[in-house]
Amino acid sequence: MNIQAPAKINIYLKVVGRREDGYHELRTIMVPISLFDEIILEPADAGIHLDAPGCNCADADNLVYKAAALFFEYTGKPPGISIRVNKHIPIGAGLGGGSSDASSVLLGLNDLFQTNLSTGDLMALAARLGADCPFFILRRPLLMGSRGDEVIQEVSLHEREYLLVIPPYSLSTAQVYAEVKSPLTPDVVRFTIDNKGYNVIAPEQWLENDLEAAAFGICPELKLIKSELINAGALGVLMSGSGSSVFGVFKDRDHLCNGLSRLERHDGYSYIPTTTLTGERYGNNRG
Repeated sequence: MNIQAPAKINIYLKVVGRREDGYHELRTIMVPISLFDEIILEPADAGIHLDAPGCNCADADNLVYKAAALFFEYTGKPPGISIRVNKHIPIGAGLGGGSSDASSVLLGLNDLFQTNLSTGDLMALAARLGADCPFFILRRPLLMGSRGDEVIQEVSLHEREYLLVIPPYSLSTAQVYAEVKSPLTPDVVRFTIDNKGYNVIAPEQWLENDLEAAAFGICPELKLIKSELINAGALGVLMSGSGSSVFGVFKDRDHLCNGLSRLERHDGYSYIPTTTLTGERYGNNRG
């Protein structure tokens, strides 16, 4: 079984405050995009066998391995799977590649072993793996709350083209959050898109990320990337998640190509045109 595990961008990320459990309370609009890791699942006689070149961690520490182990523990099925991860989503870029890979494994194993776990079951398992993981079970634009793992509502977006600029270094999510100064807010007002009076939203009008200032303080080069994308004509520019990727929003493909032609290229940087995955544009990527 081959599965395409999509990356995501955050077009809105508000740090509401620090929670009693030590995590941060978030309101974030997360959107899957057409940049994928490839996950290949094949039944094995016994055990969990992981081949994940470029992931830079021991198998037991890899979220993909943890997802498989959790699935077999939860379902009571005897472990027997070989997993190959072909990475295309950069690590430590704020694009959710590791979380997407883990959730894709849960989805794939549920199909492969015909365990008929519900979406709710899969999301609950995903939440045990990481804050971004439940989003990747649903794989559509959503306003998320709590740690980023609770669905508040679906989001409809005007179609846009995006240009990812990914520098040749990563950022530590923990380090970025450590630089964010937030009060403890045990009781927060639930923010929704409806409260703002919108149905279909233009993403460039919502670009906000409370982690940018902290990340720019750690890596001032990210602020330069943002300026360059603005000068190239982007409708808006934002860092995704805790960085290090920065994306520009463009009206359509012609607008993006024009911006790309005006953009100064830097050695070692990746420049990736992409689109959001919404509705039928996403389709079934678990063939």
